[in-house]
Amino acid sequence: MSFNRVPHRVTILFTLLLCGACFAVQPAAAQDTPSIQFAAALPAPPAVMQVYKLAPTRAPLAFLNEKLTAVKLPTLKLEQKSYVARGATGETEQDRVRAFVDPVSGDTHFIPNLADLVKASAPRAPISALRIETVARAALTDVRFIPKDVTATRFGDAITIMGGATTQTPSGAAPTRTEPRVVLTIAPAIRYASGFRVYGLGSHAVVSVANSGVIVGALRRWRTASLGERIQTSITADEVRASITRQLSPYVKQAGAHATVDKIEVAYYDGNENYLQPVDHFEATLESGDKQISNIKIAGYVPLGRVLEPIPDLAAEPSGPLPGVTKPSEQPVGAISSPATPGDITLGEFVNQDWPTSSAYLTMANSFFSGLASGSQPVSRTLWWTAYAWQVVGPQSKNFLNAVNVAYTEPHGDYLTNSTLSNCCQIWYVPNIGTGGNPGFGAAAGGVLATWVIMSCEVIPSFYDRQNEIGGSGNGYTAFDAWWPVFQGLHNVIGFRTIMFYPDDALNYGFGSDAAKGGDVNAAWFQEVAAYDGNDGTYASQHLKGNPQVHYDRASTMIDARDLGQSIFSVGAQSASGTLWNFWMGN
Repeated sequence: MSFNRVPHRVTILFTLLLCGACFAVQPAAAQDTPSIQFAAALPAPPAVMQVYKLAPTRAPLAFLNEKLTAVKLPTLKLEQKSYVARGATGETEQDRVRAFVDPVSGDTHFIPNLADLVKASAPRAPISALRIETVARAALTDVRFIPKDVTATRFGDAITIMGGATTQTPSGAAPTRTEPRVVLTIAPAIRYASGFRVYGLGSHAVVSVANSGVIVGALRRWRTASLGERIQTSITADEVRASITRQLSPYVKQAGAHATVDKIEVAYYDGNENYLQPVDHFEATLESGDKQISNIKIAGYVPLGRVLEPIPDLAAEPSGPLPGVTKPSEQPVGAISSPATPGDITLGEFVNQDWPTSSAYLTMANSFFSGLASGSQPVSRTLWWTAYAWQVVGPQSKNFLNAVNVAYTEPHGDYLTNSTLSNCCQIWYVPNIGTGGNPGFGAAAGGVLATWVIMSCEVIPSFYDRQNEIGGSGNGYTAFDAWWPVFQGLHNVIGFRTIMFYPDDALNYGFGSDAAKGGDVNAAWFQEVAAYDGNDGTYASQHLKGNPQVHYDRASTMIDARDLGQSIFSVGAQSASGTLWNFWMGN
C-alpha cells in the first residue's frame, strides 16, 4: 500500500488523467433525452482491468487499545462474538459503548462522545491543520489499522465538526448560550485501486481528533486486497449511456424534473465482501420542477465487465416486503405493519410515494433497517409505510412518527422542508410541527419518538447557515427557532445541512450498523458521513451570501442537551426540551 497526501482538487485532476482518452460527447439530439442530458464525457476504460480479491482484515486490537488508553478509557474485552470497550458515563450499557470490533470481518468503530467534547474542561481552540495532518497521517499509515496491500490510500480533506447551544426562554428572559466552536476534526482515508477510486460499502476509514490533539474516534471497513483475475472491458460508450439513462429515468417523471449527468469516471466498487470490481461511477444533478425543493445528486454504477458480486442498480425491481399504502380516497388512520417484540425499540420507516417506480427509495430504507437490526439489541420495524405529509404534520402523526422510538423519513428536501411524492410534491414543513394545533414529537406530545433520522437534503440548516443566509437576519441562533415546538420529549434529529448524494445505501447501512452497537448516535453519524461522503465534491450554495462553494453531504443534527452522548437505544420519556445543541460539519 502506498500513501500520498493529495488535495481534493488535485485528486480529481489525477483521476481524469488516469482515465486516458475519453469518448467524444455526441450532439445532444443524438444522445440525450429531453429530461436527461449528458454534460460529462465518457472515459475509455483500459481494455483489460484487474479484479481484486478481498479478505477480512485483522482486527486492530493493539492499535485501538493504544488509542483507548490514551484517553483513559478501558481496553477492549470479548463480549459474545465481538470486542467491546465501555466508558463510565451513560445511562445504559448501550450508551456506555465507546468501541467495538468484529473479529471476523475486522470492521471497527471507536466512537467519539460529544458530551465529553463540549465539557467546560475540554480545550476550545481547534487543532491546527499541520497537527491534524500529522496525527491523521500517523494513524492512517499505521499498518495495525490499515495494512499494506496492493491498493493505495490517500488523505481526504479534514472535516471540522462545530457545535453550539442555546436555551429556550418563553418568558422573554435572555437565553443562556454556548457560542459555536470546533469540537472535533475528522480525517478520512480514500482508497484507490489501479489508480482508480474505490466506492461502495467497503474501503472506508477515518480517524477523529479532539482539540487536544488525541484520537477520540476511528472507523474502518476495509478489507485486505490481493490480485485476482483480469477481465475484458468490452462495454461500449452507447451501452454505458443507455444504462445510465435507464437508471435515471424513474427520477425525472414528474413535470419539470430534469437530470444532468455531470460526472462519469472509471472506478471500483467494493461491496465489503469478496471483490473490488471495475465500474463506471456516474453522478447526476436532478433538478426539481418545484423550486421549494433543492437540487439533488444521484450516484450510481455501470459494471465494466463480468459481474462477480451484486453491484447496485438505481432502477432494480423492488424486492422484499413492500411498504403499506393509504389510498387517497381513504380516511388516514394509523396502521401498524407488525407488532413490536417486548424489549425491542421500535422503528418506523416512511418511503417516498414514488417507490413503485424508483426502488432506490426502498433500498436506502432497507439498508438502514438491515444495519440497525444487525446488532445484539433487538429492533422491531413496526411501521413500514408509504410517506404522506399528514404522518408528520397533523393529529395523525401520533399514529405514525410519534408511535415509534426511531423514525426514518426520506428525500427530497430543502431548508426545513421535505417532499413525500417524488422531488416536488406533497410537502411537509418543520415550522408546522408543534404549532397551529399540530402536535410535536416525544413524550410531552403523547408519543414515544426519541430519534428522527431525516435522510434528505438540507432539512437541518445549521447555526452557520442561518448566520450567513441570503436575506437572513445574520443571527445564527434562529437555526433553533423551528425546532423548539418539535422537541416535545424528542431526543435527536439527525440529517444534513447541504445537498446529499442519493440513495447512498452504503451510508445508510453503515450508520444503522454503528448505531446498532451502541454509543453516541450523533457522533457515529458524523463519522459515517465523513467516511462515505467526506470528499464528494462541492457546489455553489444558493442559500448563502456570495454563493460560496460548499461540500455535498455535510451533516447537521439537533440534540436535546440532556441526551448528549446517548445511543439510539436511549428512548426514555422526558419533558419538552429547554436546551438544544446544534452540531454540524463545516464547509
